[in-house]
Amino acid sequence: MDSSLSDGLLARFSDYLAAQVGLHFAPDRWTELTRGLDRAAADLGFADAAACVLHLLSTGLTRAQIEVLASHLTVGETYFFREPRSFEVLATRVLPDLIQARRADGRALRIWSAACCTGEEPYSIAMLLDRLIPDLADWNITLLATDINPQFLRRAEEGVYKDWSFRGVGQDIRDRYFTREPDGGSRIVPRIKAMVTFSYHNLVEDRFPSIDSNTNAMDVVLCRNVLMYFSPDRARAVVGYLHRALRDGGWLVPSAVDGSPALFAPFVLADVEGTTLYRKQAAVVPQPRPPVRPIVPAPAPMAPRPEPIRSVEGQPDPCRAASALHDQGRYAEASEILVKYLASRPADVSAMLLLARTYANQGRLADALHWSTKLVAADRLNAGHHYLLAMIQQEMGALADAAASLHRALFLDPGFVLAHFASANLARIEGKRPEARKHYRNTLELLRGRAPGDVLPESEGLTVDRLREIVRHAAEMVEGGKP
Repeated sequence: MDSSLSDGLLARFSDYLAAQVGLHFAPDRWTELTRGLDRAAADLGFADAAACVLHLLSTGLTRAQIEVLASHLTVGETYFFREPRSFEVLATRVLPDLIQARRADGRALRIWSAACCTGEEPYSIAMLLDRLIPDLADWNITLLATDINPQFLRRAEEGVYKDWSFRGVGQDIRDRYFTREPDGGSRIVPRIKAMVTFSYHNLVEDRFPSIDSNTNAMDVVLCRNVLMYFSPDRARAVVGYLHRALRDGGWLVPSAVDGSPALFAPFVLADVEGTTLYRKQAAVVPQPRPPVRPIVPAPAPMAPRPEPIRSVEGQPDPCRAASALHDQGRYAEASEILVKYLASRPADVSAMLLLARTYANQGRLADALHWSTKLVAADRLNAGHHYLLAMIQQEMGALADAAASLHRALFLDPGFVLAHFASANLARIEGKRPEARKHYRNTLELLRGRAPGDVLPESEGLTVDRLREIVRHAAEMVEGGKP
């Protein structure tokens, strides 16, 4: 262990990391912590780890420093089809069952590789889907891959790997899905690369699930070798958010080292051919109890019934209740309330807006599209309504329609920050890098001068400061690629 870091200093910084970042290092892992801090100190410009730690303790952590620490204090080493048993279960049980169910229901599949590192995991999933779905071109596949480390994401987007990433992988995989580079590296073939969308995301700090970040209504979430780094409280919080990010019946795939079943309490444990996975149960919408016949007839009412109670914001009580349920991830219950409410108040645009988002978070995209279209028809001059419609259209794979809706949103409100950001992301997905750069620049320019803690309209809680960081990382990924 580096003598410049005393046990007392390590104890202070370990507690600080747990409180500020969520990374947890018990005393038996202080040797690992010391090695990581030695590397991080060099990257952050300090002569030694002790000077680095003392500075960070005295000044507080910036997001850039958090990212550097995370990249050195967590293991970034991975390879294709890592933990083969998990991939075997995905290939033989989980994905075939999902494919069969979705074939009769829109041919859409949504998978999230959370903490994807340098891309081997999501590309492995893409290769599985290519083998399992013969008519893959007719499907709307969302394969989202996120990480906190921008350097990892740039390497993932480049898609070139050395032999170390292929240990245990058969030659047939390399022959079918990679081409050799002059320097001996192997480049992922374009059709598999195009299946994966890489994005910056911090599981601890970023708000999710959200249609704005495409982290909603997932069929499968892989979050492997990540939770073990978090403090127990942070790990439980992240698991709760991942539970909300899944559709009913969706699967969470952790690593065996990520925690005991108690950590995954919101889920149902499933032993699938000897591999432990976790499944989200379908929500049970409470049904009203039948009225009890009174022994003595009730007297006739003396006065007309009062108007519904209204919240401070002026929403009728059912909408307030539905909004609270939505924020808790209880989407089925929220939509049940909203449907009943809109049957009697069909012109309430705030209820339509919430219902469209609630359906989108359940993966009920046809219903979400129906209500977002009604929302636009009710107020065609509201840029936010066109933006929500665009997000749902993009999720359904209707990229041209989504681009048109975003264009209308920006026509109505040229300063609509999230519409510029979404336009940049859409352009990046379509390989239109100059257009993506333009919209990322516009987004950063519109954020200039705004208070860091301000919540952006239409964003479900995203702050100015957080979006600024996300955009900068996304723009770096675009700048790092070819025009």
